[in-house]
Amino acid sequence: MSATPSIIERICSSPRIPAPSHVVFKILEYTKDPECPARKVGDLIASDGGLTAELLRQANSALYGFSTPTSSAQEACMRLGMTRVRSAVINQHIVNGLGKAKPQGFDANRYWQATLATSVAAQDLCRRVLPNMAEDATTAGLLCDIGIGMMAFGIPAEYAPVLAAYSPPTVPLHRIERRMLQINHAEVASAVLADWRLDAHILDAVKHHHYDMWELAPAKPEKFARVVAAAVTLSEIALNGSEMDQVAALFAQIDALSSDADALVGKLLDGLVARIQATADAFAVELGSVADMQSNFENVARSALEIGVSISSTPMDRSRFER
Repeated sequence: MSATPSIIERICSSPRIPAPSHVVFKILEYTKDPECPARKVGDLIASDGGLTAELLRQANSALYGFSTPTSSAQEACMRLGMTRVRSAVINQHIVNGLGKAKPQGFDANRYWQATLATSVAAQDLCRRVLPNMAEDATTAGLLCDIGIGMMAFGIPAEYAPVLAAYSPPTVPLHRIERRMLQINHAEVASAVLADWRLDAHILDAVKHHHYDMWELAPAKPEKFARVVAAAVTLSEIALNGSEMDQVAALFAQIDALSSDADALVGKLLDGLVARIQATADAFAVELGSVADMQSNFENVARSALEIGVSISSTPMDRSRFER
C-alpha cells in the first residue's frame, strides 16, 4: 500500500481526530438549508451540552453585536442563522477537539493565529466580492489548516520531522509535507472532510487554498476557492512577514477578484487584528501575542498608503514591500 492512502486511513481511524457525532451529522445536514426552522436545529443542539455551550457563547459574544444575552439554543439559532450555526458546530467538534492534544513540535498559538486570520480575512473579502457566501468563507477559513492538526495528532511520529523542518518557517509547510510524506495537509483535509457532509465549494476551497498549488489542479479553482486562497496568503503574511513574493502573490490574487486591488487590500487590513482577536474570544481560543501579526500588517498598510496617490495611474512598486 502506498504512503498516501495509509496516512489518510490512519488519520481517519485515530481516536484523537474528532469525528462528528450522529447529532452533528444531522445538524450539518439540516443547516445546508438556510430555511430550515431554527427550533428544529435548536432542539438537536440542546441535546448536546458542548454544542449548546459553544452556540450560546457565540450568540452572546460581542462579535455579533446582540445587546441582550440568551440561554436558549433555539433563540441562539434564530439570532445566528443556519450558516453561522453550522460554523459554530464545526468549531465545537473540530477546532476545540483538535485543541485538546499538543503533539511535540506543534505550535498551537501559531496554528490558531493562522487559522483565525484566514477565517476572518476570508469572510471580509467574501463580503465584498461574493457577499452571499461570506459565512461559508468563515467556515472554509477555519478548515484550511485542519489537515495540519490532523497530521500532527493522527500520525505524530511521521509528522514530527516535518514540523522540525518547518522551524523556522523558511519553506512553505505544504511543500515540506509533500517532499517528506508525499501528501500535504490540504489533501489530507479534503479527503477526510469529504465524508463530513460539507458543501462541495467548501471542500474545493480547502483542497486548493495554497496559491502555488493551483498549477497542479486540472482547472483553475472557482471564485470562492480563490477568495479563500487570497485570505490564506494574507494569513501567511501576518505570520511570516511582508516579503515581496508573498505580497506580490496577494495582489495577484486580489487583482483577479477586484478592479481596485489596492483599495480592497487596504480595507482588509483595517482593523483586521482586532477582528481576529474578537473571533478568538468568541471561539475561546488562546492566540498568544499578536504583536508580530500587527506589525506585519502595519508594514503592508504603510507601504500601500505611501503610494496611494499614484495607485490609479501607475503600477504598484512591489519593491516597497521588501523588508
